Amino acid sequence: MTKLEKNVYIACSMIKANQLDFSLLDFLIDFVEEQGYHSFVPGKMEDASSKVVFERDMNWLRDSAKIIADVNEPSHGVGMEIMYAYKYDIPVICLLNEKNKPLSRMVEGSPNTAIIIYNSKKDLEEELKDFELDETSVFFCSKCDEKTIHLRKNCLKC
Repeated sequence: MTKLEKNVYIACSMIKANQLDFSLLDFLIDFVEEQGYHSFVPGKMEDASSKVVFERDMNWLRDSAKIIADVNEPSHGVGMEIMYAYKYDIPVICLLNEKNKPLSRMVEGSPNTAIIIYNSKKDLEEELKDFELDETSVFFCSKCDEKTIHLRKNCLKC
């Protein structure tokens, strides 16, 4: 695999960065690394100007093969990152705590997103056991007649 194929972008809302659940980000970094991937985590970066953040994050998105998005807080930035993934057929695993429902229908309806709804970190750990990053991709599904996210060649949308 090329460098691009072994990078995962971990998206999260930066508006309330001082309220971020860094233990969730740390868990996701470990999850990504255990599968042999490198993670780009804007939520763990020092504060910077809007221009620097935009350019850095766009470069990281360009160099990433997968995205994991914490969608627990509404975020224009995370929405932009998910739309970037849609445009370039990058699979997105969205993580949503049950207590933060409902999720934006634009995100939920995106054909390249899988939504994992959980009640606790333990639940999330259990759910993510099934997600092998190497086995997650976006391609045409003959059942639903769309280009969608797949895990082990199984469509996650139909």
